[in-house]
Amino acid sequence: MQKPRIRSAKCADAEQLLAVRHDAIMGLAPEYGHQVAARWANAAHANHDRAAAAIANNRVWVIELESNLAGWVEVRGASIESLYVRSATSGRGFGSLLLAHAERHIEDAGESSVYLDASPNAEAFYARRGYRRIGETKPNNSIPMMKSLAGVR
Repeated sequence: MQKPRIRSAKCADAEQLLAVRHDAIMGLAPEYGHQVAARWANAAHANHDRAAAAIANNRVWVIELESNLAGWVEVRGASIESLYVRSATSGRGFGSLLLAHAERHIEDAGESSVYLDASPNAEAFYARRGYRRIGETKPNNSIPMMKSLAGVR
């Protein structure tokens, strides 16, 4: 099996990013309920420019496995805006690889901390990687989290 490869996203990847996002969220349907997951997953598809705008305005990296897009991460400043991995490849470390890549980029840019809003299902994933809650759950049910990057390497 080929080793996964991380590369910068290209404009041509925009539709695939949305497909990965949709797949990752729909993989949570048993936990959230099909209607809730579908509403969340379909929100970005209503705005096809969302992925293209992310690629144009922020830093976006994809992880490929055998030429297939398995996941992606989006960074704006010191914040991780999005991190999604296809449900079929979940649990294989791709999310961890993307997160570490994003953290290195943020640290290399001179930031000492990284911020994100975790979905309830992802809170434990981030907590295991050193993130901690920094506030109350937001109205959209996201959980603000932070990690200090000092000495991470």
